[in-house]
Amino acid sequence: NDQSLQAAARLRALLQEPGCHALLGCYDCITAKAIVQAGFRACFMSGFAVSASRLGMPDVGLCTYTEMMETASNICRCVGGDACVIGDGDTGYGGLSNLRRTVEGYAAVGLAGITIEDQVFPKRCAYARGVDVVTRTQAMERLKAALLARDEMRARSGLDLVIVGRTDVRRCTSLDPSAALEEAIVRCVAFEELGADVVYAEGLQGADEAQALHSRLKKNTPTMLAQVERVGVPILSAECAGGLGFKLCLFGVTMLNAHFSVARNLANGIKLGIHPMVGRELAPLEDLHEAVGFEDVYSWEDRASLSRSDARAEPEALSRL
Repeated sequence: NDQSLQAAARLRALLQEPGCHALLGCYDCITAKAIVQAGFRACFMSGFAVSASRLGMPDVGLCTYTEMMETASNICRCVGGDACVIGDGDTGYGGLSNLRRTVEGYAAVGLAGITIEDQVFPKRCAYARGVDVVTRTQAMERLKAALLARDEMRARSGLDLVIVGRTDVRRCTSLDPSAALEEAIVRCVAFEELGADVVYAEGLQGADEAQALHSRLKKNTPTMLAQVERVGVPILSAECAGGLGFKLCLFGVTMLNAHFSVARNLANGIKLGIHPMVGRELAPLEDLHEAVGFEDVYSWEDRASLSRSDARAEPEALSRL
C-alpha cells in the first residue's frame, strides 16, 4: 500500500520540521477536503466527531472498529497524498490481539498514525464524566503491543504507522490534581522509553503543567497538545503551543462544533422564514461542486466518451458501407 507508506513517511518528516503544527479534527470526506484545501498537511480523524456525525451518539465507546475503519478508508481515499491523517485508535477496541488488528487495519487503509490511550474499555470523551484509566503497567503493555504490532507489520509488509501514546490520567477526577499530573508525566516518560513516536497527555492545565511535562522528557521527543473550545477557557495557537514545547496542536472537535452550530442556526432561521444568503452563510454552488469533485467527473467523462467529431463521423462511415 504505497499510500500508507508515503503517509507515515510524510508525517515523520513533518515531525522533524521546526515549529508546532496545527491539526484539525475531521470526521468525513467533506471536512477532510476543507482542511486540505486550507493548506493543512496533516489532520486528525476524531473519534468524538465520527461517533457524533456517523451515529449521532456520544463518544462513550459506542463507535466500533469497523465503523472507524470505514470512515478512515473514505477519508484517506479522498485526501490521497495531499495530507497525512492520524486516526483516533481509542484503546485499540479490545484486548492485545484487537489492538494488533487495529494497528494493521489503520495502516492498510492509508492512515499515517494512530493514537492509543490508557482509558478503561469502553472509553469515553476525556471531557465527559466518569473518565477512568487502567493501571500504569496495563497502559505500558497496551502501548508495547501497538509498537510490536507496528514493527512486525513493517518487517513483514513494509506498512508503517506513527504511534502516538496517550494518557488520560490527568482527567481522572478520582485522583488529586497534583497526583494526576505526576502520574501523567510518569506515564509519558514510560511511553517515551518504550519507543512511542509521539507522546500525548490529555487534559494538561496551563503552561506550568506543560513545562513540567517537557522538563522530564527528552528534548527531541514530539508531544501533542489537544484543546477543546469551552466558555472562559483560552485557546492557544499552534505558535504558542510550540513555545511551550509541543510539536502538534490538535483542535479535535472544532470542525464538528462549527458544523453543528451553523446547521442549527440555519435550521432555526429557515423555520422563522429567514433564508441564508450565498456569499454570507452559504458558499456559491460552484464552490460546493468543485469541493466534491464535479470538475474531475466532467474531465473523466470527456476523456472516456467519444468526442463529438467521432460521434459525427460514425454515421458517415456507416453510410459508405
